[in-house]
Amino acid sequence: MRKRVFIAVLIISFCISAQGCGKISNQNNADNANNETQASTAPSTDVSKEPDNNIQDKETNKPDITDSPDISDTPGDNVPAETPEPKSGKLSTNEQYSDAYRVVKFLGLKEYKTLKGDNYTDKADRNKKFLVLFLSIKNTSADNDYINPNYISAKVDGKNIEHTFLVNDPKSYPTLFTNIEAGKTIGGFIVWEVPNNWKKFQMEYSAWKNIDGLVLTAKFTPDDLKDPIIYNANDFN
Repeated sequence: MRKRVFIAVLIISFCISAQGCGKISNQNNADNANNETQASTAPSTDVSKEPDNNIQDKETNKPDITDSPDISDTPGDNVPAETPEPKSGKLSTNEQYSDAYRVVKFLGLKEYKTLKGDNYTDKADRNKKFLVLFLSIKNTSADNDYINPNYISAKVDGKNIEHTFLVNDPKSYPTLFTNIEAGKTIGGFIVWEVPNNWKKFQMEYSAWKNIDGLVLTAKFTPDDLKDPIIYNANDFN
């Protein structure tokens, strides 16, 4: 009898302890599930993530807005100077050229096969001769005037030729390519090497084109040959 009672008590104790463990296990499982749910729904607080600097960079790199000067309001310093109106001047054996800036006179036209000096003889090439033009130029402007050889062009019987030089001064005249002071007059020569049988010679000087639009031209034939007077500097003062 006692033995049955003891067994019954054990059975009852076991059942009570089993229910308590089940409750504890179920409670633990519920708590774990609840923690997992809260963890999945909570916002991320990962402090290792770097902040987005794009906004700051955009603000930093934003260009400053400044007022640009209105070019149209600036003075027209680069406006080109007015181009002089082109004009043509003619020089001949019996007609000088003159205007407000200069006076150009024909003094002579002479041929040389050779031109001898103390130490050297200028000699033209075979079948050619030197054609020397003698001129006087008075500078009536207020500025110095340089006679520039780079602005001389010429033709003989329709063919372009270049002017040349002489070691010896024909009729003691100096070269015409020099500086003329304001109010002064010079005399000088220009020389070309032309065929022995040349028929028509024409030349032009265009350095004055940029000053007052003038291009000075001249035409000569063998009939215009003329000896100039011997050069004397006092004649051009």
